[in-house]
Amino acid sequence: MKRLGLLVLTLIVSIIALFVTAYYQRDFNTLSLDDSQIIQASIIIMVILFIPPVLLSFFNHKFWRFISAIYQSMFFLGFIVLVPTGVFSFNAVFISIVSLVGAVISLWSIFITLPESFFKEE
Repeated sequence: MKRLGLLVLTLIVSIIALFVTAYYQRDFNTLSLDDSQIIQASIIIMVILFIPPVLLSFFNHKFWRFISAIYQSMFFLGFIVLVPTGVFSFNAVFISIVSLVGAVISLWSIFITLPESFFKEE
């Protein structure tokens, strides 16, 4: 259940990062809080992307845990790519903070998801 909780927490941080990024809109062609349909579609896509690791969190076999950890690495990379957005934009440092929190949580989730035999030396 710890894996499921971390995945839900990662999803919540992802949605928060979406809203923070939409709040600090920089251009007319980017995500904006003014267009609620695009925000709603983005949230639905995020939830759909989180369905496979949530389903895989119920399986305890080594293979499925490894596949889930590889899938979750996409979330980690997404948060890491978002960090420079806030760093290079002085008004949007909060984007970097939220994405760093998301990166730490998703990395923690990856380490919890990996099977114990992955860390053991033989």
